[in-house]
Amino acid sequence: MIHYSCDRCGRAIDPKEELRYVVRVEVEAVMEPIDGEVIEDEDRDHLMELHEIMEHAEDADNPLMGEGVYQRKRFDLCPECHRQFLKNPVGREASKLHYFSKN
Repeated sequence: MIHYSCDRCGRAIDPKEELRYVVRVEVEAVMEPIDGEVIEDEDRDHLMELHEIMEHAEDADNPLMGEGVYQRKRFDLCPECHRQFLKNPVGREASKLHYFSKN
């Protein structure tokens, strides 16, 4: 039997008794042109870029695939942590979420 636990709180998740939520996070660096030239999105060849990335995906020494440039993560969440995640997915401080004036 596969054992699941919440990656946020560490609690065991019994898939027979409750839902298990999977959160996938993909983070990629966005590099702007150095010479100031703006490349319109419609002028980019996204298929060619994807093809080049896939060709070099297994190259561990490739700086284009380093942790500072691209990361893909997967997390299991229990129902309570799932609710908390949806309320604040980027982890902002609770006091900053309300935007109260400083009178």
